[in-house]
Amino acid sequence: MQRSNITRAQASLEMALWQVEADTLTSSDLYARLRSLGLAPEIAMRLKELGAVTKEIGGKLVSLGKIILIKLLDFIEKHPNLAAGIALGAAISLLTAAIPILGPILAPMVAVAGITVFAIAGHHLDKKDGQQTQQIPEAVELAQDAVEIARIFFRFFIDTIQAIAGDGAGQTG
Repeated sequence: MQRSNITRAQASLEMALWQVEADTLTSSDLYARLRSLGLAPEIAMRLKELGAVTKEIGGKLVSLGKIILIKLLDFIEKHPNLAAGIALGAAISLLTAAIPILGPILAPMVAVAGITVFAIAGHHLDKKDGQQTQQIPEAVELAQDAVEIARIFFRFFIDTIQAIAGDGAGQTG
C-alpha cells in the first residue's frame, strides 16, 4: 500500500486542526449530528460515548474518539447513499438472524452479500448524484465500484492514522 508523504510538521498541524474542531463540538452537538443522520437514540448515545475517548499523543491530550467520529460523520455526509446501502444490508442481516433454526447460519452470508450489494448500489447512486438510471452495471463496473468504495473509505482513515502516528513519532510523552 502506498503511503502518503506527510512530514512531522504537517502531521502536527493536521492533528492541531482536528483537535480544534473536536474541541468546538460539544457532546450535545455531536448527539444532535448523529440523530440528524437518522440514527436511533440508542445508537447515537453509544457513539456519543466514543466521543469521550481521549489519548495522550506526543505529550498532548487528544480527543481521539471525537476526531474519529467527526471524520466518520463527514464520510457519511459525503456518501449518504453508500452509508444507507450499508445500513440496509446490515438490517437485512439482522432480520435474517431472527429466522428460527436457519437464521443464525444464513445471517453471516446474508450480511456479506447484502452489505456488499447495497453498498455498491448506494455508491453507484452517489456517483450519479442520486439520479437513478435504468442501466444495470456490468460485473466489471461493480468490481471497480467495490474497489473504489474501499479506497475512498480507507484512504481517509489511513491518512488520519498516519497523521496521528506522525505527530507522536519521535516524541516522548
